[in-house]
Amino acid sequence: MESKNGSDRTVDHPLEKVVVIDAGAPGAWQKVGGRLLVERIFIECRRLGLKEIFVLIPGDLKCVNLPINDSIPEKNIIRFRGDAVKALLRAKIVGDVFLYINAGYLIDPRLVSYLASTPPPCCLFNNGDEPNQPVLGLLTKSDLMDWAIGKLEEVLKRSEKVSPDMIEKYNPEIRGEQEPYLIKVASKLDAARATWVLITRNQKKVMDLPSMYIDPPFENSLTFLLCYAPVTPNQVTVFNLIVAFIVGCLFWNGHFVVGALLTYAAEILDGVDGKLARAKIIFSKLGEYECYVDFLYEHWWYVAIAVGLKHLGYGNHVWWFWAVLAVSDIWDNILYTMSEHWYGKSLDLLSPFDASFRKIAGRRNIYALIFLVGFLLGYPFGTFAVAAAWAFITASIHTYRLAKYRLNNPVATG
Repeated sequence: MESKNGSDRTVDHPLEKVVVIDAGAPGAWQKVGGRLLVERIFIECRRLGLKEIFVLIPGDLKCVNLPINDSIPEKNIIRFRGDAVKALLRAKIVGDVFLYINAGYLIDPRLVSYLASTPPPCCLFNNGDEPNQPVLGLLTKSDLMDWAIGKLEEVLKRSEKVSPDMIEKYNPEIRGEQEPYLIKVASKLDAARATWVLITRNQKKVMDLPSMYIDPPFENSLTFLLCYAPVTPNQVTVFNLIVAFIVGCLFWNGHFVVGALLTYAAEILDGVDGKLARAKIIFSKLGEYECYVDFLYEHWWYVAIAVGLKHLGYGNHVWWFWAVLAVSDIWDNILYTMSEHWYGKSLDLLSPFDASFRKIAGRRNIYALIFLVGFLLGYPFGTFAVAAAWAFITASIHTYRLAKYRLNNPVATG
């Protein structure tokens, strides 16, 4: 990489750097997304693959007694009195290059990853706030020594200035572009605002219409409340499965309107557990397999509707519509799997048309909306037929789109 002054500089492997998290700011001990901010930064660094991570904790802070050791081992904590930089020098943990993180800020992990891969010395600041104090810094041991003797300004002058607009905006987790966040936290109000940013930033960009315009206000508000409650994402998932099972039982017994209304509750809870997991940074095997569980209960609904219609006297031909809906939905899932395997991305991301079609394409949320409207209007059989027809049309369009893309792009790019 070439610096601004034209000199070539080399950079060590980013995972080999020592990370120093300065927890001296009061905001480091505020809860953001259900976790102490310092704890959150430590876990995010671990998730990025950084290995040697140390936390500087002032010994005179009352917060040192907070139970952070479940997430931050005692061996990774450096308690000190006086100057943090001098304490860091005395600890003798810093190698030739280290990554400094101010734990008083909620920092987008992409910024940490970018800075860790940039040649030192370089720093990132929060514009307009503490201009002489870096939020992130990739520095050398020589820089640290100068900082310790009061020459921080000289260190900053010779450092490359990194800004959030220098990183790649595309975020694969949300399937779209997203500006990185960098938020100072100094109070409970700041922490609440930062938590809300975390939750709303988890909204995927390529979604169906209900997920884009109907669900978010309810999902985000419920997730925000649960961030401050001792509730885990797995507990939300299990509760959602109970709701989904009840929905199927209602459909089975011909209670279509009530069942359709409850599908919306299941839809909201399905969004909440994922957002809560990302906000609290709690991930589990159940979360990894949740999509398969969702698939099973969705098809339980379709079977239950067919049985309920049969009980109402609509005859055996309801099973033809069930077969069309079930087979079309299964084939559509297979198409998505093939797209991921061939190109490393969702079928919805193959082109702008596919992203737009995703908004109305047949899947659970769209079918649930069809059920809600049709059942409320009093046309249960016609509603089921419409859902089956739309599933078939969706699978047909996706088959054509993937086949066309494969023809024009025979070699996988992923």
